Amino acid sequence: MSDLNDPHLLPLWHAIKSRLIDTGDLTKIRTVRVELSTAGLARLNGWFAQSRAARLSASNGWVRVPLDKLAAALGPETDLHTILQDTVGLPDVVQPRRRLRTMKADFWTSAKLRLPKTPALVHYLRSGGLTDTTLEQRGRLINALSRAHDALPLRRPVPLPRLAYYCAADPHYFDFSHPGNGSKLVLLAAELLGEEPAVARTPLERFHLLTRCGIVPDRISSTVIVLGVDAVGQGQIDNVMRQARAAPRPLHLSLHDLTMNPPKFSNAETVRVVENPSVLEEALIRRYRGPLACTSGTLSAVDHCFLQKLVDDGVHIVYSGDEDPSGRLITQAVHNRYGAEPLIFRSSPESEFAGDSPIYQEDHRILDALLSVDSNDPLRESPQWTL
Repeated sequence: MSDLNDPHLLPLWHAIKSRLIDTGDLTKIRTVRVELSTAGLARLNGWFAQSRAARLSASNGWVRVPLDKLAAALGPETDLHTILQDTVGLPDVVQPRRRLRTMKADFWTSAKLRLPKTPALVHYLRSGGLTDTTLEQRGRLINALSRAHDALPLRRPVPLPRLAYYCAADPHYFDFSHPGNGSKLVLLAAELLGEEPAVARTPLERFHLLTRCGIVPDRISSTVIVLGVDAVGQGQIDNVMRQARAAPRPLHLSLHDLTMNPPKFSNAETVRVVENPSVLEEALIRRYRGPLACTSGTLSAVDHCFLQKLVDDGVHIVYSGDEDPSGRLITQAVHNRYGAEPLIFRSSPESEFAGDSPIYQEDHRILDALLSVDSNDPLRESPQWTL
């Protein structure tokens, strides 16, 4: 068609070129909106008339052109890419998009070959997408998971940071906190063991899953603090707990203690589990002798392990957390999973605890309910705050 180079149609070719640069694919462009002169619109409608397509009309000089009808009007022998190259030129910026599509296909093909035993993991990773800015990051992740894939299960247990260093030259690479990739390692381990990912919903379940592959997550630094909790077994930790109860002094129980030398807890008394360590500090000051334990906020693997051990040993649990949104979520979780009796203070609209403002465990009313009333408490008056 000799009239393709009509200068009145240049705005149309420029508009299509601009959209092509943005999308990288003509098939993804349905229409373009372009400002055409009367002569340009007449030329375009002349092509449409030959293909019996509906005439286009302008609104304030602007025309919306459907590319499928334009292609039909130009005929099967005319290539739109060629027209754009001949009339307005195509920059190299379109080419990297094509290379990226090819690189994506090659990337996931390689991932499948390098992670042959975990197709579900590859599918999950692929669903997260891939861009030119994340390609390098994803490539490093595939490299690390591939090394773990080939090494697991391990001949003997190793700490998680050692595996991370071996796989990614970074001992924190498989951390479970952001920006670590611990959750991906759990998916890898679950699929290698023939398990569903749902078996590792809690930190404790995650811990047990990884140890089955020979990976030992941190089981030393995180602890549950107990005060006055009695043990009736004959193991090493039982003896330590009895000594701490007799002292009396607080005792930190690690995940290592609870899994390698698990004590047998006495079920003769209810254990009150609290969210904040300051409650145990107050108990020491008040010389409270009842069994107490502290999980220090959000439940970690050691907290889950401790609570499950109480349940297994038939211990009645009362749980008390802060009366704020996060505290209520923790209280509900402990009640649902371990049957703990929640110590809730906002029992009725008439209660002195009623209201929308949070009430924390440092409030003297909560401490009195947990530890009994201390008439010598210098902070018994309800706090008055001003802004």
